[in-house]
Amino acid sequence: MSGGFTSGKGDKKFGGIFGLTYNRTAKYTKGTNSGFNFIGNGTFTPDFSFIDDKYSNDVLWGALGNISYQFDNNNKISAKTIFNINASDYTTLRTGLENNYNASLDSAKGYELGFKQNTFWNSQISGEHNLRPNVLKFKWHGSFTLLDSYIPDQRRLYYLKNNASINNPYTAVLSNVLSQKSGNRFYQNLSDYIYSGGADLAYTVDAFGSKQTIKVGYMLQVKDRLFDAKPFSIYLPRDNAAIRLQGPEAIFAPGNFGDGSVTSNLLAFDAIKGNLYRYIANSILNAGYLQFDNQFGSKFRVIWGARLEDYDQLVGSVVKTDPRHNYTRVRDILPGFNATYKVNNQTNVRLSASQTVVRPEFRELATFQYYDFELNAAVQGLPTIQRTKISNLDLRYELYPRSGEVITAGVFYKHFDKPIEMIYNFGQGGSSVFNFANPESADAYGVELEFRKKLDFSEALKNFTFQANGSYIYSRVKDANLLLDRPLQGQSPYLINVSLMYDLEQKGLTATLLYNQIGRRVTFVGSLDQPDIYESSRPVFDFQLTKKLAKNKAELRLNVQDILNKTLYFYQNPDGNANLNKATDPFRLSRQTGTTISVTFGYSL
Repeated sequence: MSGGFTSGKGDKKFGGIFGLTYNRTAKYTKGTNSGFNFIGNGTFTPDFSFIDDKYSNDVLWGALGNISYQFDNNNKISAKTIFNINASDYTTLRTGLENNYNASLDSAKGYELGFKQNTFWNSQISGEHNLRPNVLKFKWHGSFTLLDSYIPDQRRLYYLKNNASINNPYTAVLSNVLSQKSGNRFYQNLSDYIYSGGADLAYTVDAFGSKQTIKVGYMLQVKDRLFDAKPFSIYLPRDNAAIRLQGPEAIFAPGNFGDGSVTSNLLAFDAIKGNLYRYIANSILNAGYLQFDNQFGSKFRVIWGARLEDYDQLVGSVVKTDPRHNYTRVRDILPGFNATYKVNNQTNVRLSASQTVVRPEFRELATFQYYDFELNAAVQGLPTIQRTKISNLDLRYELYPRSGEVITAGVFYKHFDKPIEMIYNFGQGGSSVFNFANPESADAYGVELEFRKKLDFSEALKNFTFQANGSYIYSRVKDANLLLDRPLQGQSPYLINVSLMYDLEQKGLTATLLYNQIGRRVTFVGSLDQPDIYESSRPVFDFQLTKKLAKNKAELRLNVQDILNKTLYFYQNPDGNANLNKATDPFRLSRQTGTTISVTFGYSL
């Protein structure tokens, strides 16, 4: 639901827009999760093989409000606020087999129950002031952002059955060792506070027969994180087979708990201690830029300049003697260049070059380690990873035959200095670890095409618009010390998007059919004898139907996502062939999320 207002007199104007949204989704996801010991020569043996059934109830609701006041034609201020809460209440049921160092794999069943809530709040205020109309313009902005993640009580319980005899029962995996995998209760609070502000000044003069603009600007961003995880474990100081035989509905009854003494054979409860489960983080970004916008005649325009960024970061602890302490400060000069040649009123040729940086997330740098039930592995950051510096080069041809139509063709090249990748380190019995690394460099280059055309050359198709875009990308990661020469993690060799839209404006009816497909890509990088884990390619079709109602004040929308509901496979290649062979390649993971159907009603006041 949304609404707005405007008022004013003369040059003074005041207006606002407000909205509320609410969405509730019940979802079922079917997946598999497997791990393998790779022996060599294309052979492997299973270490675990699970089937996961996940049931979740997801709620997303939010609000926004924007107001703006224009003092006169040369001065305006605006304020905007967005608030969202995304919550998921879920249960995962696991069955399958696992290596427990017996003659054959043990049967396994497990449970994970949890609730997660993410809160996002952003408020910003900005202003625009023509100090000298058409000559000197000043812009400023400031904002505050809150990102909050809350896990109040995540619970896990695991059972194994020795298959040496068909009559052996399932027993709970509880021992005198505190575990995140079974008998675990996990609480987490994460809060990010982001403060930013900046200003830009643009000065325009007449030179070379055209308008020339010089811009200078500054931005400050301060980000603070408070992270506190509290993992607890239910354990047995001394074994008690009778308790471990009880099912999940009875095993944690009050009568099964003792005093926690080392001689007790009743259940005990304790925190998994250590400062690795909490950390603080802070980053301060100071950035300034100088930009020139030069117009040479009616056909040629060049925008060029440079940005200086000083990035100061602390992760872990403020105490230098604390092993978690990790402090870095990096200064980058990032040039940029964009030239446009206007061949005629319908055709442009663009050439651009720039440098950008991608910095590791706090969680990728923190030593915090947690067990991920869905991956059946731990995930841990690496304090030594560095930021990635990217050099970009792009050449593009653009043709605009008429309003609403476009044809573009381009080539591009990217060089990555120290890209950040996620590494899979295999360990038996769920002891695998995912962490991060910086290979030496990577390169990617390719071509991209886009086409949008109204089909009104035919009376029967006059309300249809066809659009398609696609890219072919060749990428390689290279590191002489690590003997790497393979595709870049997360980079598909191709991507295709196609849509067909029907718009009957006089009836307020629109319908869109969308098709998307990306090529196979490395999802997780392998290590030692573990081959890389690839995500397979699959087609995705979506459909959307919208009808305007109540004199265009109301809107009824039907969305159907992932119509084909094809299974997504993550596989490994013991034979070194990157293509998927369902008959021989082992699946590390698979996911089938189902077709999502939603109906949305909106009303504008």
